[in-house]
Amino acid sequence: MPYNVTRDITAGPVVLPGVAGSIGAVYSEHRTDKPGWGATVELPAVLELLAAIETGQITALQAQAAFRPFLARLEEYDREMDNLADRFENS
Repeated sequence: MPYNVTRDITAGPVVLPGVAGSIGAVYSEHRTDKPGWGATVELPAVLELLAAIETGQITALQAQAAFRPFLARLEEYDREMDNLADRFENS
């Protein structure tokens, strides 16, 4: 049951309002052990953060931290799906 989410993200002084993403939708066969596996974020927002790193407005660590709201929601989603699966198995 994937779904779309929208979050404002902040990286140092850079604020990107209404960044669109998807939780529980994309599961590549690669990077399965990396944080964020199962989530997507719109490419223009990622490119904007990379440009801000390049111009020295923000650090790479600030850019990474900006995605914490998506990571937190993905963790919640994974727990919800695990609980749902457990309920079906125990029915």
